[in-house]
Amino acid sequence: MKFKKIMALLLAGCMTVSLAACGNDEEKKNAQGNGEGPVEVDYATFMVGTHQSAEAEKKVIDEFNKKYEGKIKVNIEELPSDSAYVDKMKTLAASNALPDVVIGKEGIRELAVKNGQAVDLMPLLEEDAQWKAEVGEGAIEYNKDGNALYSIANQKQIIGYFYNKAMFKDAGIKPAETWDEFMSNNEKLKEVGHTPLALMTGENCWTTNLWLAAMIGTNGESGNEFMNTFHPESYENDSVVKALGMIQECLAEYTTSDAVGALAANAMNNFEQGKTAMIANGPWMTPDFEDPEKTLPELKDKIGIAAYPENGLIEQYEVGYVLCTNEDDKEVQEAALEFLKFKTGKEAQTIFLEDAGALPLTDQVQMSDKFVEENPLVAELVEMSNSNKWDFNNIDNTAVASTIEAFAAYYPDLAAGSLKPEEMAKKMTEAAAKTK
Repeated sequence: MKFKKIMALLLAGCMTVSLAACGNDEEKKNAQGNGEGPVEVDYATFMVGTHQSAEAEKKVIDEFNKKYEGKIKVNIEELPSDSAYVDKMKTLAASNALPDVVIGKEGIRELAVKNGQAVDLMPLLEEDAQWKAEVGEGAIEYNKDGNALYSIANQKQIIGYFYNKAMFKDAGIKPAETWDEFMSNNEKLKEVGHTPLALMTGENCWTTNLWLAAMIGTNGESGNEFMNTFHPESYENDSVVKALGMIQECLAEYTTSDAVGALAANAMNNFEQGKTAMIANGPWMTPDFEDPEKTLPELKDKIGIAAYPENGLIEQYEVGYVLCTNEDDKEVQEAALEFLKFKTGKEAQTIFLEDAGALPLTDQVQMSDKFVEENPLVAELVEMSNSNKWDFNNIDNTAVASTIEAFAAYYPDLAAGSLKPEEMAKKMTEAAAKTK
């Protein structure tokens, strides 16, 4: 499916966050029942600290708490990383104790649905025409499960890769048009003393898996179909095996010594500090390039953006947010719904685009000339999406949770050469079966 829109931005304009554990239900109910304060909504997030979206997350919640002061208060539990978040939410899901609003990534949504905690949002959307328009039909259809909708996105994702123009010039190369040229470019970069790729196999391996998805999704109609199939049962096909072979070579020959077991922050730091020539990542990374504490000042004007070889881009909507409140507590559910509407609505989308480089869901958020001037990489990426040949999803969006976990478990063996690509594809298939 091709998403062909020119994205745009409206300028928007800090947050008082109260930390709370997810389990303070009794305290909440007592306070609210006695009319002692606003209705409290529990929300957990990993967008904190050095996360690229931390500032935007803080601002959105602050704006909501300000708007609903005295009526609704969002209590936040901060988790320090993606993996910490997923682990904690899965534990809470097992005991039916998820926060009122939760980010449904990596199988969390599916657990909430299975346990009866997730609320079907479709009827609620149909009751609010403005909210539905701000979310847009594309994001709605992307996350629908039959006629039900258990999660709502607040951003669209268009993902290519960033590269160091100076390093490319040193090696006498340009962004590769084919995967053979890509592998040749890696060798040329290595020959002149540059490490080609910022990769990682820790957490959910997501930056490495962006390359894997691209290698599969641009491999003809069959590969593209695979990367647009949700929850595939088998990974034992030629496109996946070929891609795993390329990833094996990249991990063994063309990345940093700390890549195996590294977190995403390590990979991004390696690129931002001029230690690698390329990193696969989305527009949310671009604010880092303006931050001298993250990116070498002399590097920021040397960063380019490109589509993957064979003119492919990851184009998808995020899984987004799940409403998990108890229907018996209508007051809390209504308050949580108001927070969800705000978190996925026009104002929040604008803030996330402006402060975090996250692309909005629809053209309800308009791009200003100033934004284009200040964010040329984002504007260039969006323009690329109007002429790319291949659209496809990322592994994180298509694979079941057990398969994503298996990638992290087996990538070290693949990198070491003790596991063949065919064997790893089989392991992925076996892992997928565990979720049934």
